[in-house]
Formats: sequence, structure tokens, C-alpha cells
Amino acid sequence: MGSKEVGKMIRQKRKALNWTQEHLAARARMKAQYLSRIERGKQQPSLNILEEIAKALGSELIIDIPLEQKTKQQQAIDKLVSLLKDKSPDEIQVLTTMIEVLESYGKKPID
Repeated sequence: MGSKEVGKMIRQKRKALNWTQEHLAARARMKAQYLSRIERGKQQPSLNILEEIAKALGSELIIDIPLEQKTKQQQAIDKLVSLLKDKSPDEIQVLTTMIEVLESYGKKPID
């Protein structure tokens, strides 16, 4: 989730309470200009700032969805990258060829 989406959620929660940016900023102990930048997605707030805003809004969380978790595919890709990062270009080429062979083998019909 990007800073624009987070800012949009903060703005929606603030407007649902009929609060101005100045009111929320005062409750969250920050400048209204800073809050404005967050709401417009121009400022990436830290987790501490998000916590202050959530407390000011009377919420436990700003974001209504759980943090994204990596898919099994992304976890596998990350593992491959970590295994390859210390390999030489020649070793990487050999491993790439091996993966390509395995991939083509998997596409052949089994008799």
C-alpha cells in the first residue's frame, strides 16, 4: 500500500468525524501542513506518526486491511535471489540453463 492510499484512508476517517486538518493535526501533535502532505500522498509517514494519527482518530489502526504478506511465489523468488547473490556470472548462467531445461522438461507431455 502506497502513501497515496494511506493518505486517502486518513482523510476519509478525518472527514467521517467532520474534523478539519488543523483539528486532527493538533490532536496528533503535528503541523497541519505535515498532515496535509500525508493526506495528499506527498509525505511517507513513519509508523510512529501513523500511530499518533490513529490514536488521535480514536482508532487502533489507520489501515483497514492487514499488511500485505509475500506470496509463496515471491518467497521462493527471494530465496533464489539470496542464493544467487554470491555466485559468479558463469555459475549464474549454468543455473539459469538448468532451470530452463527443467522448465522445458515440465512442458513435455508424459507418455
